[in-house]
Amino acid sequence: MKDKTLCTEDFPFDELDPSTINVVQQFFQVMNLQRQLNFKIMAEKDVYPGQGVCLWHISKNPGISQIHLAKLMNVAPPTVSLILKRLEKMGLILRQSDPNDMRTLQIHLTEKGEEEIKNLKTSFSKIVRYSFEGLSDEELNTFNELLKKISNNLSKHLQKGEDQG
Repeated sequence: MKDKTLCTEDFPFDELDPSTINVVQQFFQVMNLQRQLNFKIMAEKDVYPGQGVCLWHISKNPGISQIHLAKLMNVAPPTVSLILKRLEKMGLILRQSDPNDMRTLQIHLTEKGEEEIKNLKTSFSKIVRYSFEGLSDEELNTFNELLKKISNNLSKHLQKGEDQG
């Protein structure tokens, strides 16, 4: 199988030095591999990443509405509706009328859903351990500091409302 990593000459952005391009390529490769591992581990439990995120938000916000859940997940309400239907069919959630507003449904985890949250925590811990195995505390601290700098750079530009730099 051919390596699908982008070659420097194939990279779709201009005016970037080769070192930056290599870092970006590695970053995308790591994200892709982590996503694949996430799907693989979660699929063994018949729960997929979007469903796991949904369950996590419900566990942290019992009685949450579908609209609020969609906002937390940064997806459209119809997308959440599809996820909730599947989770309900699996017996992981219950939707109940809000006693204060009968037009709104509150979403709660079932006992089975609570157990699934425990499984998700174990799965997530496994993915994190796999991701960082072999790295020393010093390497992790350095990596963390670099990620903070990148995060600050991106936040700064988001706050400015600019994409120039």
